[in-house]
Amino acid sequence: MDKKMLKEILAAHADQLLKGNATGNDYLELLPESDDELGPLLDVAERVQSTIKSISPANKEELKRELLTTAHIRKVEGYVPPDPTRDLFYTLVTLAFVVSLGVLLAVLRQREHPI
Repeated sequence: MDKKMLKEILAAHADQLLKGNATGNDYLELLPESDDELGPLLDVAERVQSTIKSISPANKEELKRELLTTAHIRKVEGYVPPDPTRDLFYTLVTLAFVVSLGVLLAVLRQREHPI
């Protein structure tokens, strides 16, 4: 199936799921030849939709309050969010140190026992 067509069908299915109107079987009946590719994707979309909990206005205020409280606590505690570039830098520095230490040990060993 054409990727663009697949995206369009999945988008339409997602819209209908939000409205509570359609199931994946409705789309599979329209396009029976695409069952192999489309069926599993529609099933996943329906499973994801079934786990999503809607937020009522009361829950929205409580959620907002919890998020702000957590953000404030993290700020006070000095929380540093993950930084992939920093972590990569530390990993590369550690790796360079280990390699240079290995080379140094090999050179020292070679000097002790010349061939």
